[in-house]
Amino acid sequence: MPFIRQFLKILVSSLAGLYLLCTVANAAACTRVIQVPMAPTGFSVFVRQGKPEGVYPDMLRQIATASGCKMTFSVVPRARLEMLFETGQADVLIPAIRTSRRDRHGIFVPLLYTRATLIGMRQQGVTPPASLDAVLKNPALQIGLVRGFDYGDAYMNWMQSLQQQNRVQLESDPVSVARLMKAGSVQYTMMAPYIFAGSVAQDARVADMAASMQYLPVPEVDWTDSGIYLSLHSLNETDRNHLKKALEEAARSGVVWKSFQQYYGPDVLNAGSKPR
Repeated sequence: MPFIRQFLKILVSSLAGLYLLCTVANAAACTRVIQVPMAPTGFSVFVRQGKPEGVYPDMLRQIATASGCKMTFSVVPRARLEMLFETGQADVLIPAIRTSRRDRHGIFVPLLYTRATLIGMRQQGVTPPASLDAVLKNPALQIGLVRGFDYGDAYMNWMQSLQQQNRVQLESDPVSVARLMKAGSVQYTMMAPYIFAGSVAQDARVADMAASMQYLPVPEVDWTDSGIYLSLHSLNETDRNHLKKALEEAARSGVVWKSFQQYYGPDVLNAGSKPR
């Protein structure tokens, strides 16, 4: 598909600097194969021929090649990914924002700043809600969310309140939420804008929604770090420190943000992403 070819060409050029940076570091290889399950999250992770591709898979493959670490990639639903990480069956969790729950299971390495926003379709004459509280106070609004997404305490408390009111539909991925929105079953979702925009752009069933979407920051959810967790349960200290160093070099290089800039439009980036 044209967008994938364009995206991969961008990645080849923007990640070349990271490859050289890691090569110069010349660190020792990891002591075993690193297990990396991933869930589709827009263009940061997408699936092509059963394999994860995108900004983060390519970044990790470059690090693996340069450092001598071997990594095994797999594709799983987001909720299963969280479970695998918490039970020590996954060595990394990516992409992820930093939360107190996840801190119990891993060491966090930030790569950029992000925030979740309310996302809905523009409707003439309709004023969108300005906060999560406004959504709760409007019983006519139905919400679609992705099972396993966690944007902090305010988000989780909001989701639980919606569940108590039977006003939320939990789906396995962003495209499923977009399809509900297109059908009119839900009016809003909440996630990082780049995840939703990238997911919609890749699926012909919902791609025509892109021009009508609006991204609505809310006061309850602020900017936060987005990056990768390295497991405290499954990784030994040597491998964890080795990967942490390589990822910190990637963050300093700005390679992730450059990749996002070259694919996503300013409306999506300004609403929910910014460099560190």
